[in-house]
Amino acid sequence: MYNDIFVNDVLANFTARIMNASTSDDLKVLLNDVITSLGYRFFGYHIIKHTALYEHCNARQTVGIFSYPERWMQQYTDKNYASDDKVVQLCLTRKTPFHWRTELKHSTLTTKQQHIMDEAAQAGLVDGYTLPLVSRDGEIAILTVIPDRRMQNGDKQHYNENLLYVIAQFFHVRALRIVMEEQLTSTIGRRRSFLSGRERETTLWISRGKSSWEVAQILGISEKSVEFYMESVKRKLEAVNRTQAVVKALLLGLIDVDEPETSMPPKRSKASADMNELTAAVS
Repeated sequence: MYNDIFVNDVLANFTARIMNASTSDDLKVLLNDVITSLGYRFFGYHIIKHTALYEHCNARQTVGIFSYPERWMQQYTDKNYASDDKVVQLCLTRKTPFHWRTELKHSTLTTKQQHIMDEAAQAGLVDGYTLPLVSRDGEIAILTVIPDRRMQNGDKQHYNENLLYVIAQFFHVRALRIVMEEQLTSTIGRRRSFLSGRERETTLWISRGKSSWEVAQILGISEKSVEFYMESVKRKLEAVNRTQAVVKALLLGLIDVDEPETSMPPKRSKASADMNELTAAVS
């Protein structure tokens, strides 16, 4: 059947290209090509919940990959629309895709939410189809596509939406890490903050589930020094707790959990440890 051939061609092209995508720009070009072939005009891949990006679980920001009009994206960001966007709100509590025309029709919109949707319509973002994307670790993202009215075909819509669902899952797996790395690198790079050797060692052992006391024994330093280094890491990585600091360090490639323990430095002498603590205290 024509549909089977079309689906196979789209999937084959997508899978071949996504494995070579290494930047958000690569992913944007790829997804734009795919959605255009399926009859859509715009798309937005939006990460709305991830502890490594947001200090508070309920915080929402505009982080992702978008082909929306630049003027709309600037307006959406400047006015912090993500905090009130009804589409984003719905995706925090559901896992199934939905059409704006049906879901929003039966939802109660505040005055501000209605204003956001009206302005989106003025930017050409009408009748969107949104797919919530939930990772096993609790990260939540959404993929929204806006149909191109010039290419709409009701008979093919059902097939295209099923195909889009499959593509969205694979895209999310690849895009989440790339977007996270670029966002965190950009944020931290502006502060020119890097982990010292001791901060890296401490964070690495913490990532392996070691307590402060255990890390102190391994590195031959005091437990107080371990706490000192972890506080420094949290500050540099803008993390609110150890878990978030470890996640950010991993995503940025600052530590590698697969690094063999034999490659770690041996325990230091008491004299060396005392000197290290003194240096840390005055630095």
